[in-house]
Amino acid sequence: MVITSNPIARILRAIEPWYDWGIFNVERMEGSTSEPDGGYGDVRYFQLQWFGIHFAVQFGRTPKRGY
Repeated sequence: MVITSNPIARILRAIEPWYDWGIFNVERMEGSTSEPDGGYGDVRYFQLQWFGIHFAVQFGRTPKRGY
């Protein structure tokens, strides 16, 4: 951690928002291990945290049930 004597730079670094995005796998609620894909699908997400407020969005879909 670099400590700077410039108070404006310290304030700007303190209010910088934190964010993250990516892809993760989710399992369908009725999923079973006997299905070829196991009932998994990709979901994309985005998260933003700023001034103690956390905002998150997830969107995607799981594959149809393979009978």
